[in-house]
Amino acid sequence: MKYIQRAIALSGLLVLLTFSSALGQSDRATIIHIPFNFNVGEKAFPAGKYVIERNRKDSDTVWVIRHKDNAGKAILLTRPVRANDTVEQTRLVFNRYDDLYFLSEFWARGSQTGRELQTSNRERALEKAVAEKRQQHTLIDRGR
Repeated sequence: MKYIQRAIALSGLLVLLTFSSALGQSDRATIIHIPFNFNVGEKAFPAGKYVIERNRKDSDTVWVIRHKDNAGKAILLTRPVRANDTVEQTRLVFNRYDDLYFLSEFWARGSQTGRELQTSNRERALEKAVAEKRQQHTLIDRGR
């Protein structure tokens, strides 16, 4: 179990090293390397390079995440989430159920507002089935 936790922590660090100023430049597409399989809504994505960007430049509600090679994409319906203090590091938050990861939030460095994704039917069903095993996994960009 400790090896799995260490591997996850290492994977998170790798993601964040490639994520640097990702969401702070929300008008431009940002390439993100996610080193583990994950889910967005009802879709499953393999580890790899992804682009996350606003669907429209005049709205923060709808975002798109797509595989860099255009092999798959998902529309992200989001709502704002506020922090008491300015977020000092860019971060992605995943809900984890055993070895399944669901993207749930993303935050840009230098902002007090992040984006929270709507919970999918698949995740709600999984949460009911294994609620005691749910963990939250946060990837933090330490700016190194």
